[in-house]
Amino acid sequence: MKKAITFADFQAGAVLGEHIEAYDRNLVNAWQRIFGSAPADGANSAAEAASIAMVLAMRAFLTVVAPRPPGNVHARQQFRLDTLPQPGEQVRTVVSCVDKQVKRERLYVDLRVQGSGDDGRALFTGCMSLIWAA
Repeated sequence: MKKAITFADFQAGAVLGEHIEAYDRNLVNAWQRIFGSAPADGANSAAEAASIAMVLAMRAFLTVVAPRPPGNVHARQQFRLDTLPQPGEQVRTVVSCVDKQVKRERLYVDLRVQGSGDDGRALFTGCMSLIWAA
């Protein structure tokens, strides 16, 4: 079994890895059940874009930054949304360490998640700040 990633393993500026996931029919259908398929129902809205970006970003984080020690806390996050992925499009999300620091005896790690579409166009960029357990 692989050892859990610790605070010492993070290096500011380092790319941790990437995750590629298709915005496939299953994901499209899941969002259409929530937001509908027409703009009047909420399709192609800011809420839809934000939720899709969050799911793709979190799936990339959970896949790339693993295994994690138990007890981490997701302290805050910021996201910039550029555009929705197209149905069937491959979304490439790169996870990197922006910074790490000790504040008030807690271990903080700032991670960037950047999602891009098939043609390299920006889909979303986020920064997640976590209190790392070990």
